[in-house]
Amino acid sequence: TVVLQRQFDAAAWLRAVQAHCGQLCDKQTLGHGIAYTCKRFPSLPEVNQFREVSLETSADLPVAFEQCEQCFAQQNLTCRGWTPAEGTPPTILADFLARRGFVPRRTTIMRLTTWEAIQADAAVRILPARAMRAAFRATFVESHSNQAAVDAETLADAASERLDDPQLDMFVANIDGRPVGRIGLHQVGDIARVVDLHVVPSASPEKVGASLLAHALGLARRLTIPMVLTQVPEGDEPLRMLFTRAGFVEDGQVVEFGRSTSSSPQS
Repeated sequence: TVVLQRQFDAAAWLRAVQAHCGQLCDKQTLGHGIAYTCKRFPSLPEVNQFREVSLETSADLPVAFEQCEQCFAQQNLTCRGWTPAEGTPPTILADFLARRGFVPRRTTIMRLTTWEAIQADAAVRILPARAMRAAFRATFVESHSNQAAVDAETLADAASERLDDPQLDMFVANIDGRPVGRIGLHQVGDIARVVDLHVVPSASPEKVGASLLAHALGLARRLTIPMVLTQVPEGDEPLRMLFTRAGFVEDGQVVEFGRSTSSSPQS
């Protein structure tokens, strides 16, 4: 087992997430943050965001909020989320944004510390998503719920467009020719994020998830990437355990604010 010594860099994490957001977005710097807008996917929360929100005190919030809302409204869009910059405590934003329909969403950042041997299943075949676009799209359609805020075709369209980024390597898992999952490795500078690890409901999450993760981390190791990170939504214990068994440790928490689908823009 080879131990990775480099420590987590919060600023590097934020840059990597912004690069992922920027794959689909236009970017506009405002007085207190950066607006990422995407007219092609207006309902997609992960792209229509106000990021790197920097505030000295809560007194700056009304101006920051108004600037953000105007920026999105001018493009007939709705801001779907806020992310504070490094050094801006989420507590400054919490009450103000809650009154405007934003809900805090906590994710745990995990960092790879050791290259562990992961048991991949021989029945699971992993293929590049760029060469298997129809199979890649199928992993969204099967997993989609009719109650979801964003329809399956929109999710698949956005993910397929991301494949044009040469820094993103996406893979599709197949069993007997049937798409059963996906995963990505997104490189930004000298770090990489494991993104979008997903197994369709009809497949085994343990067997397919481990096989996908083994493949993505195998690529990271061949590329000698010094820092490999991922994130786990609050409460997703099976996913956290999968990454733990692969050599990841918890390395901090990120709080973002997502707009409730039932709320509408207001000042």
